[in-house]
Amino acid sequence: MMRDPRSTVQTASKDILARLLASEDLTVQHDAAAETAYFDTKNRVLCLPVWKDMDHSMYDMLVGHEVSHALHTPADGWQAFVGDDQYSPLRHMCLNVCEDVRIERKIKDKFPGLRRDFSKAYKSLHEQDIFDMKDKNILDLPLIDRLNLYYKGEIYGQMTVPFTAEERKWLTRLDDANTFEEIVEIARDLFDATKKEQEEQKQTEVGEGVQMEGAGQGETESESDSEPADNDEQGAGVGSGGDEDDNGDSAEDDTDDGESADSRDGDETRGLEDDLSYESYVNDTSPGSTQQNYEKARQDLRDDSAGTHYYYSVPSATLDKIIIDHQQISALWDQHWNTVIGDYADIRSNSTLALREFQTSAKPIINHMVQQFQQKQAASADKRSHLAKTGVLDTTSMINYRWSEDIFLKNEVHPDGKSHGIVIFLDWSGSMTSILKDTVEQLLILVEFCRKAGLPYDVYAFTSQPFMNTIGMATSSDQYQSTYEDAMKKMEKQFGEGSDKTLKPHAFHLLQFLTSKQSAKQHSMAINNLYYIAANGGWRAPNALGLGSTPLNEAVVAALNIVPTFQKENGIQIVNTVFLTDGDGHNIIGSRYYYRNRDADATKVFIQDPKTRKTYQIISRDTNSLMQMLKDRTGANIISIRLHDSNNIKGLRYRFFDAKNYEDLRFEDQKFEKAVQSYKKEHFFAYEEPGCDLALVVKGNLKLETDPLEALSENASNAKIRNAFIKGGNRKKSSRVISNKIVDIIAM
Repeated sequence: MMRDPRSTVQTASKDILARLLASEDLTVQHDAAAETAYFDTKNRVLCLPVWKDMDHSMYDMLVGHEVSHALHTPADGWQAFVGDDQYSPLRHMCLNVCEDVRIERKIKDKFPGLRRDFSKAYKSLHEQDIFDMKDKNILDLPLIDRLNLYYKGEIYGQMTVPFTAEERKWLTRLDDANTFEEIVEIARDLFDATKKEQEEQKQTEVGEGVQMEGAGQGETESESDSEPADNDEQGAGVGSGGDEDDNGDSAEDDTDDGESADSRDGDETRGLEDDLSYESYVNDTSPGSTQQNYEKARQDLRDDSAGTHYYYSVPSATLDKIIIDHQQISALWDQHWNTVIGDYADIRSNSTLALREFQTSAKPIINHMVQQFQQKQAASADKRSHLAKTGVLDTTSMINYRWSEDIFLKNEVHPDGKSHGIVIFLDWSGSMTSILKDTVEQLLILVEFCRKAGLPYDVYAFTSQPFMNTIGMATSSDQYQSTYEDAMKKMEKQFGEGSDKTLKPHAFHLLQFLTSKQSAKQHSMAINNLYYIAANGGWRAPNALGLGSTPLNEAVVAALNIVPTFQKENGIQIVNTVFLTDGDGHNIIGSRYYYRNRDADATKVFIQDPKTRKTYQIISRDTNSLMQMLKDRTGANIISIRLHDSNNIKGLRYRFFDAKNYEDLRFEDQKFEKAVQSYKKEHFFAYEEPGCDLALVVKGNLKLETDPLEALSENASNAKIRNAFIKGGNRKKSSRVISNKIVDIIAM
């Protein structure tokens, strides 16, 4: 929930409010540069301003007003009425004032709870004299201004606006208007009436000027002998003999509609189809001055220090250009082994032997995990079970009806638990080399657990390495270069293009090493090949499967499509999505929007999900926002495993614990000390990560402990055997921490 530090309003809640009011998945944005709220009817984007001292009522009034425009004001027809002649601004004014009456009435009728917000908001605006009515007589205002004040003031009890009996017909027409076409007719008549008012006012001013001129000339004749020079000056023009403040200049300088001559220069409107607003175009004495003052005052309310807001949408992923499935990988391995027959035979044999030893030693662990999983499932089912009366008499116990009401048959109801599956994304970058074997071993334990427990799974490795078959090619050959260029071209257009405000992920691949769809034979070959790579740090394997960089964010974006597909294909309810990585991925927004500066006037960057229409502010890392988006869109359990190749976590203090540099503080200093102790004793610690259900930092080079007595000598004492057994038991628990923690989640 993003929150502006200068406001009492949680802006994310207003995004939800706007979509609920509109009954549409509008895109809601907050723009510090926006003078007021506006609605882009073409792109269905509602933009809300960042105002100073904005309370909930003011925000809700603005949201309700603009959403009602979205629901009831057609994009076509507005510009047709306004036109582009010299009177366009006045036409726009008339239509805007009339249409505001209709759309505000409609939204309040549909959602009566907004009436209180409108009343409070307009009360606040009047208390600030936002219509500039201080020391002014409402009776002297033109009709259009009195109509505006009536519907923005009198109906909320803020003032009394006088009308003649003839003028009250306008109120009746506006109150009865239900369609935009009816409003257009009223606005056209109001425009004609306003023009007529202006002409009458002009004639009155001219008549008063003539009278003042005649009076001036009479005085000149009687005094002609004494002041001939003054007579010439005062008779120089019409009205020149009057008062200096009313010398007739305004009558000559003003246009027929009261618009000042200078006001026509530049843009007269601002986005008529989009935000339905207009530029200032009249002076303070012309019709519509209340609306003009209202527009000017709202500019002063805007929070100029809020900083620039940038919004980015997430593109859709083209999975067939991203995923290298297990069949393609298997075919590549077959060709690789056929090409290097004998060259790596010993290495391959040793790797296979090591894998078999590992699998044998891991069997007790896997069996124990399955047993724990079944026990936790049973306990969870027992919590959900309950007894229900059937309404059918129990013929055995009904004889007790005199002293017990419990005479009906009962059923024990066991609601089904939620079905789970697991999708694992493994970091396949060069920095994983030193811990790759340990990580793959923990991964294989989890996979074997899924196979025994009957849980569907997929294992992907994310890498920047292009997938190309260069087996048997020299790296300096033209054939190799041509193959590389073709592979790079295939990596293009992995994501939808979108607009300039769409994220631009880097090209990458997801290698589907393991999946529950593989046969037993395919699975056996796949884990043999995977273990071979892990045992050799990525060397002596096909180039296409080599380690690259860390496209973690790209993997999360792809997961937005992968997880729902996996869920649908396997008919499960919850997908546990696991990200195994030893570091952060490179950002996909750009360094020019450096989002780690969180001062009050700092640039703010947001990511919007085009499907859910939710908005996520980037606070510390774009990965957190993307993971939260993944969770909100798919309902998956998000598990982040950070692998740390060190015996201590001092180097992680800035990343996780430094309050001076991170506003979204995860740990206070005392919690850091607890994390240090946990990492030292149990080889992992848990932390709070936005967007994650479970986040762990795990010792990456953690050896899998299977036999606690293995290192003891034959003549070890009973005390040493006992201590080794106790310590070994603890090490066994911590060495399979990833699997244990995931079991805890999926057993619920």
